[in-house]
Amino acid sequence: MALSASQLKQVVSARVTGVGATSTHVIGGTNSITDDVDIAFEITFKCKHADNNITMRWRNESAGKDNKPTLEHTNGDDGYGSGDQFDIDCNQRIGNDGAANAHKILDPAMAEVAAIAKIVAVYYEAPVANNGKISIVSSNNGLGDIDLKSAGASALLVPRMSISTFTTAFTFAAESGSPVGDILKVIVLASSTA
Repeated sequence: MALSASQLKQVVSARVTGVGATSTHVIGGTNSITDDVDIAFEITFKCKHADNNITMRWRNESAGKDNKPTLEHTNGDDGYGSGDQFDIDCNQRIGNDGAANAHKILDPAMAEVAAIAKIVAVYYEAPVANNGKISIVSSNNGLGDIDLKSAGASALLVPRMSISTFTTAFTFAAESGSPVGDILKVIVLASSTA
């Protein structure tokens, strides 16, 4: 997949009411990333049952996986879309438990994502409509150990790290029968060269 443009900009700011000669003080910071990336993909999970667990392997070294990133579900069933045993909707295929059964992640052009050499940035987002906590636990803390609480949460990580056999596990605490189901969006910018 050819990327014509990529931009990552993080801004946090606030205006604080002051006293004396200065009536306001601006606090904050900006982080703009200009790293070269040639891999970009997005995963959106909509979980409609408690205790759903999904694992992303950033580099799957199992036979036939070509060191590419993959997804697997720990509760069984080979799923894509609604109606699966584990009751989760996803814009990617999710394989059965285990690295050998995992499915390769696709880019927006529906081609397999290339093998990642360097992870540049990872963005996790849970919307305000969520009902439960989503836990993200990675085998390398550069990729985040985070709890995204209900009522909306997000985290932007810029690890700029070389790839290894890292995994990231997503655990949903959504109640069964919630009207919409808890949602998690994961956006990744990476490079196929170190």
